[in-house]
Amino acid sequence: MTSTSSSPSAQARRAAVDIGSTVVKVALVDNRDQVISQTLHGRDFELGIAKQVMGLLAPLQGVVDLERVLVCSSANGGLRVGIVCLSQHFSGATMRNQVLLAGANPTFVHDLEEPAGSLERVDVLLVGGGIDCADAVPLKERLERFDPSRYRFGTLVFAGNCHLASEFVRRFPQTIVIPNPLAAGLESRKPSVFDAIRRAYLDDLVYKEGVSELGGTLASGIRPTPEIVSRGFQRALVQSSGIDVSGACVVLDIGGATTDLHYTVEIVRDESEAKPAAGLSVARYVFVDLGIVASRDSLLLQLRTHPRLYEFLKSVLDGEVEEPYRLMREGAYDPSPELLSYGCLFVALDRFSQGRGPGLPAGDLGRIAQIILTGGSSQTLSEKGAARVFELFRVGDNPLPSVLIDRMYQLWIDGITWSGNASL
Repeated sequence: MTSTSSSPSAQARRAAVDIGSTVVKVALVDNRDQVISQTLHGRDFELGIAKQVMGLLAPLQGVVDLERVLVCSSANGGLRVGIVCLSQHFSGATMRNQVLLAGANPTFVHDLEEPAGSLERVDVLLVGGGIDCADAVPLKERLERFDPSRYRFGTLVFAGNCHLASEFVRRFPQTIVIPNPLAAGLESRKPSVFDAIRRAYLDDLVYKEGVSELGGTLASGIRPTPEIVSRGFQRALVQSSGIDVSGACVVLDIGGATTDLHYTVEIVRDESEAKPAAGLSVARYVFVDLGIVASRDSLLLQLRTHPRLYEFLKSVLDGEVEEPYRLMREGAYDPSPELLSYGCLFVALDRFSQGRGPGLPAGDLGRIAQIILTGGSSQTLSEKGAARVFELFRVGDNPLPSVLIDRMYQLWIDGITWSGNASL
């Protein structure tokens, strides 16, 4: 167990819990949503989530109201969602962003006539596109040719033109129908996909991890951690946070299984083929293969084969680099958690700069004024080390962005305690 604290004598208002894939965080926060104390506990897989969390909260009886504990989780790694839509660049982008904000992982975005489909299994196959208009013959014809057997999925969800929903259900009776996120006017703000995916995420979490055994209102009030971090970022952007954000900003939440990229949309290159949906001020992308524990092997593979591996190692290692470089190329190097954390930062920035990932926009890293690093890796990173990694992507005389490392998990606290509205 590790712990941090500030102002121990402050009056606790409530407790917050984050159930991760490897660590459980428990924090006490005051009336200004500032952290009073915080403890980190390794997951006890034999005991199980419910018993471990209730055991960690038991000493707080009488200090806070245990019926009002705030809980979020990323323990199940997030739902995998496949999207099949009328247009990858508009309806697909809208659905993809709502999936991301709900804390799930979009595996692919295809158009309705994708010939090959996908052999990757997803938890939810989301089909949609178009606005709610009665005269939709072209979309109807494309839906009639849609063949779900080209995909492997658990649940089929229709989120398209409402006038075509009944025919879609007639052909595929197990379909769940939700409101079209584009409604009747290309608004791209109706959170129907967000709500449906969030419910599915939580159902999946309860089923897989036994969270339903949590007492009181804890299980019913649990929320996905990626959604919470996104809310914390948005709260910082409206100057209602313990974190100051200045200018175009990137947040990287580097954890054991994934690295989540949150960014203000002005960073996206004007010529980028993929773009966030219209109306968004921030967007999110999840690198499901970048992490320091569960995704360690895939991260090492990407580092080992990266053409700039030597430059990367030189930026993060003190002393001789030749031997670590040789061993890593040969797959025989055992890196520290610190190097793995910098590796997630390096690969994520590299892929963002090139738009290398399904649906990932290409970012102009020269526009970034600030980088915020959070998640489990925030405990091993340094501001100078992160700046040296970013230096590898510096173009010309562009100034380096300021680096803020969220070692107290303030973004998490800001997101889980915020009662404001996070726009979709």
